[in-house]
Amino acid sequence: MSRRPNRTPLEEGGGHGEAFELEQQNNMHLDSLAAKVSALHSVSLNIHDNVNDQNRLLDGTADTFNRFGNMFDRTKHQLTHTLSTANSKFLCYLTLVLVFGVFGLYYIAKHILTSSADPPELL
Repeated sequence: MSRRPNRTPLEEGGGHGEAFELEQQNNMHLDSLAAKVSALHSVSLNIHDNVNDQNRLLDGTADTFNRFGNMFDRTKHQLTHTLSTANSKFLCYLTLVLVFGVFGLYYIAKHILTSSADPPELL
């Protein structure tokens, strides 16, 4: 933006005082507008940087989920392969051990939690 230089009332002549004042008002409005444009530019740059950061975060999350999906697929394949080649008697024993193990851990945890919650008896 190019501005015309401010003129003093002496340079303008007799009846041009109003034009000088209008020119000063225009310059003030241009300065105000330039400040607002600068603020909007700064805000738009901040939004752009924020969007780029969020895109990087989303890309990282997508990569994590892809790795998890691949790991899940490998585990599913290995489980399917194990089940297809394993002896049915072995699988039955393994299932029983796992079920009784879970119930055993539950009983032990319940026993420990209830015994620690009881206040000590006084003699």
